[in-house]
Amino acid sequence: MKPNALISKIEAKYNALFHLKMDMLMQMGQDAAMIAAHEVLQLGPGRSEAFCTAYIEAMNGMARMVCEDQQDDSEFVYAKAKIDEQIRAIVGDDLFKPWEERYGRNL
Repeated sequence: MKPNALISKIEAKYNALFHLKMDMLMQMGQDAAMIAAHEVLQLGPGRSEAFCTAYIEAMNGMARMVCEDQQDDSEFVYAKAKIDEQIRAIVGDDLFKPWEERYGRNL
């Protein structure tokens, strides 16, 4: 069966809109992280650049881990556990909240 041209065009439009919104959300996350890092840690231009690089690397690493884990496990249990392990080490046992609590639901 041949794909309908109109449906393909609509799907392409929504796909482009989704990517535009995701790019905007990622940039807002980075901007918010920079503002918070400046306010709390007084990061200036040099350290904020290093922070942004680390933020992007961490985000890409988490996304890659989740995507790779989802290939074999739709609930990506391993990736969630590894990310939780890192977060627990950063915030400590008393302040740690597991993935499902931080994200509010299973994805």
